[in-house]
Amino acid sequence: MKGEVKLKEIIKEYNILPKKRLGQNFIFDFNILNKIVKNIMPIQGLTIIEIGPGPGGLTKVILDNSPKELILIEKDVAFKKTLEALIKKFPNTKTKLIIDDVLKINLDKLIKNKTKILSNLPYYISSQILLKVIPLNKFVTEAVFTFQRELADRVISESCTKSYSRLSVVVQSVCNVSKKLKLPATVFYPEPAVESCVLKIEPKNNIIVKDFEILKVVTKKAFNQRRKKIRNSLKKIENISIYLNELGINENTRAEDIPVELYCELANLILKKTKI
Repeated sequence: MKGEVKLKEIIKEYNILPKKRLGQNFIFDFNILNKIVKNIMPIQGLTIIEIGPGPGGLTKVILDNSPKELILIEKDVAFKKTLEALIKKFPNTKTKLIIDDVLKINLDKLIKNKTKILSNLPYYISSQILLKVIPLNKFVTEAVFTFQRELADRVISESCTKSYSRLSVVVQSVCNVSKKLKLPATVFYPEPAVESCVLKIEPKNNIIVKDFEILKVVTKKAFNQRRKKIRNSLKKIENISIYLNELGINENTRAEDIPVELYCELANLILKKTKI
């Protein structure tokens, strides 16, 4: 690979140790890194946003494939010099390094052209970051994220399954999600206690839900008390029994038994007839 970077040597040179409190687990195998980046190809002429680049493994592979622009968002200032040194090796790509918490950044202000997002997400804030980028900005054509396998299962699960969750509904209401790659713990340093999974997320062409914020509120109420009957978990919503009956949803059913489409229709009905 041209300009190959030996990531372990870089970490040693800059005296960088993975921080457990930031959920840092790095991938050094360029075969794996290339397989991950392959899922957002082609990227020539596009803007790429990488969240949490760390020592720059994915960053290097992205830059090798000549994007028009690369925006890096890294919370840990310890990687600043490492990433700056890597960026300098690719003067033909416009780059921007932001040392900040992605949860505090207005991503919409950064996205002005056709964009793809890539990240090996820190496990401890994966769901928070996912909820921040969903629904995808109108210029974002796809996002590829590496998740803890358990969380990935929650994102892609269908109703009436144990893993079906609020994340399943919220993400699938506006996006198509597909599983692309399974990653054993052994490809990471340090090794996490769980396996990981790479998901590809793309915006749906036909979105049913009219108010995404109402859907988020409804699903939060429903799944926070998922073992309760749906009429009880949503009892604070005025006339909820009427709406459930209108949509043919059994009042005695539980949150995990209601499919994504019906949650969207319920949110639309609430938007039309009441306040929550």
